[in-house]
Amino acid sequence: MALPMGTITLSQVFQNWAMDSTQAGMNALTVDAGVVDILEPILFKDKVMQPSITYATDVHNLMVDARFAVAFIRKLDKIKVTVTTATADGAFRVVPTQANGDFLEIKCNDVLKVGEVLPMPVDAARVSGQYADRLAVAAESYDECREIMYMSYLIGGGNSNDPTDTGAPASPNTNRTAFANPLDPTTGAVNANEVYNSIVADRKILIKQGARPDTLLISPDTEESFLQRIGNRTYITSPSETERAALGAMYQGTLFAGTVRVFSTNVLGDDNSALMGATAGTARWDYTNVEYILYDHRTLSIVNISYFMGVIEYGQIVHNSSLLSIFTITGGRVRNTQRAIAKKFAP
Repeated sequence: MALPMGTITLSQVFQNWAMDSTQAGMNALTVDAGVVDILEPILFKDKVMQPSITYATDVHNLMVDARFAVAFIRKLDKIKVTVTTATADGAFRVVPTQANGDFLEIKCNDVLKVGEVLPMPVDAARVSGQYADRLAVAAESYDECREIMYMSYLIGGGNSNDPTDTGAPASPNTNRTAFANPLDPTTGAVNANEVYNSIVADRKILIKQGARPDTLLISPDTEESFLQRIGNRTYITSPSETERAALGAMYQGTLFAGTVRVFSTNVLGDDNSALMGATAGTARWDYTNVEYILYDHRTLSIVNISYFMGVIEYGQIVHNSSLLSIFTITGGRVRNTQRAIAKKFAP
């Protein structure tokens, strides 16, 4: 009998599955091919959100220690300095001033959950290889979705009631980059430099606003342009083995005399809606038009106020079973929008 469309058999998955009579029943089992479609993309998303490297953790520590779900912080701003002439009356008298800048809200209103039922009691699950395998897949899937969640705070804001919580402002350059082959004499000479020139222009904007941009997140298309350009320019310094071990394989190196770390992530330039359980094109998860984000990592504040991973008794709901559970509450925002900029092209 022909299998229904969209299904695969276990024997197709495990090509060496024995076809004897004792295992014929197992060979007839099917799994929904949709599981494969959803799980495989999740496992290959690049993770570049690293504490104290690509985002700040000072607010995280404050909120976790105080056990708050909402925190108010000062934006990264300047403190007023009084300038007088040394011969003026009262020149050396200290006059107290109030630091400029309003308090900003960080609200932890995003919940990420993973729940996987294991067909065995808790004690058996803890020592079984099946638990370890499922925990690895569940943790990886959770990490991928958390990466997209953190990226949403950088791109679109943290969904707080604060109207200034808008994420990284858009670059003045809204033209879609034409990623052409630099070896093509008719187009390559111009297009090979397009991304780099745009980054230089955006960097100037941030520096004039008092920022110190030290992090660049790039899409795979942007990375391609970088790699094409390496052949004729030494503008990027490749990471050492120690740096790559500490920062991960997605760390490309540094730009501008080592002042900007470069990370490649396929979260950018892609629609992540399906992975986050939303319909295609959902604004919060769709970054198909984002080529890169340049920012000071200290302005991206990420908070994870609750985190649980473990296996718990589930037998009262599903007989003789346990539940592999991961649970977290997160929040975040760009603290000062003058310290971040995102290159988004007009659709």
